[in-house]
Amino acid sequence: MSNNDRGVRGVRDASSTLKTTASDAAGTQEAGRSPSREERVSSPIKRGVWIALGALCLASFLGHLVLFPQLPEMVPVHWDAAGNVNGWSSRISALGLDLMPLGLLLMLYVVPKIDPRGRAYERMGGFYTGFVTLFTLFMICITWTTELTIFGIVPQNGSPIGIFVGVIAGIGLILLGNYLPKVKRNYTFGCKTPWALDNDRNWRLTHRFGGVAMIIAGIATAASGLFSQQIGDASAVILLVAVVGSSIATYVYSYLVFRHGNRPLRTR
Repeated sequence: MSNNDRGVRGVRDASSTLKTTASDAAGTQEAGRSPSREERVSSPIKRGVWIALGALCLASFLGHLVLFPQLPEMVPVHWDAAGNVNGWSSRISALGLDLMPLGLLLMLYVVPKIDPRGRAYERMGGFYTGFVTLFTLFMICITWTTELTIFGIVPQNGSPIGIFVGVIAGIGLILLGNYLPKVKRNYTFGCKTPWALDNDRNWRLTHRFGGVAMIIAGIATAASGLFSQQIGDASAVILLVAVVGSSIATYVYSYLVFRHGNRPLRTR
């Protein structure tokens, strides 16, 4: 081989090495670069819905501010299952609670954006929109129970507040359980057992079971809420047992699925 040929080959090898190094450097730089606007997770809820809900929360809080001077120093802030007032607080503290719907709305806005698997929220846009909307409206209604009681619109004892909370909570659990099997794997919404987060099949099976368990818990909660004035504190016990029981059962099922090779627990 002539010296010229060796020189040409050397130049080619050096050029190839430089291209590879440049390509690796570009890849490393790209990996360390923050996500572009196109790569970032977009909100599953339209901006107009967020603005409308935020405005509603602010309007509700302004309404509380308008009525604030007419409130006594101590106001009711808690009711038992039968609808009897059993907790009082200063009106300043109650005013702080009136900001809760807005704070929770901000949290629900941020969660999909900080979840490493936030793309899962984009696939449940319709459900998440309904969930956030109904939850926000429910929380706004709860904040007005103080004024409704103070101004005599609902009685301090035997009010329908216990029925309202129990029935709405039960219906919410039923709706949530019905949709739960459709939730894709993520880190912030759903039955986040360690075995479900580790395996897609376990996630699907866990959420099918969890959905049924949550529907049963919702039926029990709604029924107990409907008769809360008759059964009193037993209604709260039923709610607690139903929610905690369904959660424990789902957790145990997810583990058993894992021990079964992430296959359905079916015996032939």
